[in-house]
Amino acid sequence: MNIGLSKKPATEESETIEVLPDPVSLIESMRAVGYTTESAVADLIDNSISAGSSAIQIEYDATQEPFVAILDNGRGMNASALTDAMRHGSRNPVENRAAHDLGRFGLGLKTASLSQCRKLTVVSKKEGHVHARCWDLDFVKNVQRWMVVVPEAEILQQLPLFENLLEQESGTLVVWQSLDKLMAGSAHPVDEMKTRMEGLHHHLSFVFHRFSKKEDRLSPISIFVNGQKLDALDPFLKESPFTQPLEGQEIRLGSEAIAVQPYVLPHLSHLNTEQAQLAGGLDSLRNNQGFYIYRNRRLVIWGTWFRLAPKEEFFKLTRVQVDIPNSLDHLWSLDIKKSSASPPDIIRNRLRDLIPHFANASKLTITYPGRKHKSQAVFHPFWDRIETSHGSFRYQINTEHPSIKSLADSLGKDEQKKLQHILDLLAAALPLESIYSDMCSDQRSKRTNNEKDQIRDIASKMMSVTGLDLSVVLTLDPIGRFPQFHDAIRKELS
Repeated sequence: MNIGLSKKPATEESETIEVLPDPVSLIESMRAVGYTTESAVADLIDNSISAGSSAIQIEYDATQEPFVAILDNGRGMNASALTDAMRHGSRNPVENRAAHDLGRFGLGLKTASLSQCRKLTVVSKKEGHVHARCWDLDFVKNVQRWMVVVPEAEILQQLPLFENLLEQESGTLVVWQSLDKLMAGSAHPVDEMKTRMEGLHHHLSFVFHRFSKKEDRLSPISIFVNGQKLDALDPFLKESPFTQPLEGQEIRLGSEAIAVQPYVLPHLSHLNTEQAQLAGGLDSLRNNQGFYIYRNRRLVIWGTWFRLAPKEEFFKLTRVQVDIPNSLDHLWSLDIKKSSASPPDIIRNRLRDLIPHFANASKLTITYPGRKHKSQAVFHPFWDRIETSHGSFRYQINTEHPSIKSLADSLGKDEQKKLQHILDLLAAALPLESIYSDMCSDQRSKRTNNEKDQIRDIASKMMSVTGLDLSVVLTLDPIGRFPQFHDAIRKELS
């Protein structure tokens, strides 16, 4: 029985049938890709950065007709380039891109925008000429074709930030209107807009933090949200003197290089409130450990070990900056939203080998806050960690600590034995389970207002008991854990 199957491979001479997607069905389906408002706006900023912009303005308002507008001062597009940019799949993702191009699938402008609105207007100025195109989903529904509208001049003049575009030498303006997704079910548009945009400033400051400063001879980019300039939210706290950059690594894949730069964050006792929140806050610091993947300086995914290691308490200060070029997108399984990526096996294996090196420094910082891992010999801990066997440990008081040694030297042999007995009892009664529980919730990082005075008093008493100079006492536990107070203590006790 002939059921119409052919065993021969298809050729140019084979009978073919063109199957065009239904425009309404496909567009409505693509609107559900999974963009959040923040990730949708970030996708448009990618386009502005790729266009060579030095300033990007984001405006939103709902006092009248709700809108979101993004204006950049990039190169702009002529009529044909703008029409091509409005085409779904305007760029083959496997094609080579410019080194600093943040695009990939040729879908971001359309899918990101239409995930939030039913009317997308793009106006671009280049070489003194202004051109505009508009995706109006209601119009597409009526004509049942993949048709964009060329807006008339009177309509363009009513667009937010249009006059600002005309004043520029070049640039592109993107306007969202008919915000059915963004404002879905809102009884009070102004309040709903504020709620939906509440996290936008923080998200953009975080994802694009490396663009706020000059890097690799690339000029900084200024981004404004309703007139407010974005701050740089650096997850590595590189400005803090207590952040420890470790030795970087480079993973080679043919002619391409992946740069790996680990950092160990300061203990929370050395951070102010703003820095602590940037590090993840008291509650989520542990969840934010791991790799931070950057694609052309743009943060793509963060706070994960890619299942190469568990998120443990002693690793919570470890964060690893990984820079990947856009030429390796196909290996990293980068998704349309540029919010998910997974390393290939060859890179996973290299990263797995590096994790113990990163984590050990984090463990030392938690165990001895205030002391950098390269200066162990200078620090005199009050407690010693003793590994009795693999996976088994206990803590005992360091009898060589100068304060204890000074007291012991002043006692007779019988009194020294009693002192040692008491120290052993204290070590045996150490409530490890309670301490671990508090550390997991960062309870011990909460600081008191008179903490500096307490540390100063301890230093003063230790000088009195041991007879040691202040310079030596500052290296002793617990004084050595609080280097941020050392200058003040020197002035008060000198």
